[in-house]
Amino acid sequence: MKKIVSLIVISVAFLSCTTDVKFNNPGFQAYRDGVLFRGVDVKAYKSASTGAISLVALAQDEQLTLNVASGAFGTYYLGTTDATTNATYSSTFNSVPLLYKTNVIYGPVAKMTSYMFSGGASYVSDCTQVNGEYVCGNSHPTTNTGNGIGLTLSVIANASGAVTSVKVASPGNGYKSGDVITIVGGDGNAKITVLNVEGSNGEISISENTGDTVSGSFKFNAINVSGNPLGGEQVNFQYGTFYKLPVQPAP
Repeated sequence: MKKIVSLIVISVAFLSCTTDVKFNNPGFQAYRDGVLFRGVDVKAYKSASTGAISLVALAQDEQLTLNVASGAFGTYYLGTTDATTNATYSSTFNSVPLLYKTNVIYGPVAKMTSYMFSGGASYVSDCTQVNGEYVCGNSHPTTNTGNGIGLTLSVIANASGAVTSVKVASPGNGYKSGDVITIVGGDGNAKITVLNVEGSNGEISISENTGDTVSGSFKFNAINVSGNPLGGEQVNFQYGTFYKLPVQPAP
């Protein structure tokens, strides 16, 4: 009799776990300014002509939309000159309409592009060789044909003195996505482009796309474009995930 009771208890527990997993598949959630946002009604659309993916998550009085230029595996950056990849968030809490977008804005640099516009030459005079690369300090000054000022970069160069990659050492201010930056030193011809800036940046990563479902993660900052002073200047989403969302044709 005890064995039968135990088997019944195990069976009930197993069914409960199965129900929980089914409830969370598919799923969409993130932390918005530290508060959990969970999509109640979530749709994933695919464009038949371009292959672009659009994820739309609705919650009470809230809507979050993620647009990705492609459904292919990889990471797509927000707040850049590529307008096909973007995020928008809207809400109407207490009948107050607010709208946030990852638009191109001016500000401190968040990230540079991963490729060099031009590598230049002779950038190894003040560098230290580390594992076959030349680490050229953490404060190379830069110049910009736009309005930005104060950006400094940590530079990596190859044996011929051409800059191969950089990291932001000091973000400066007044820059925008697409600004071409010249790195001071060497022959003065190393150039790289600003990818995005603080206040409007982030990324969407596609980790799985079976053709029928799509999964991945996201995080971003977006600016207030509604002009409503009752909302903050920006909204922040962190630890965002979407899991096995069924893909359907875009309307």
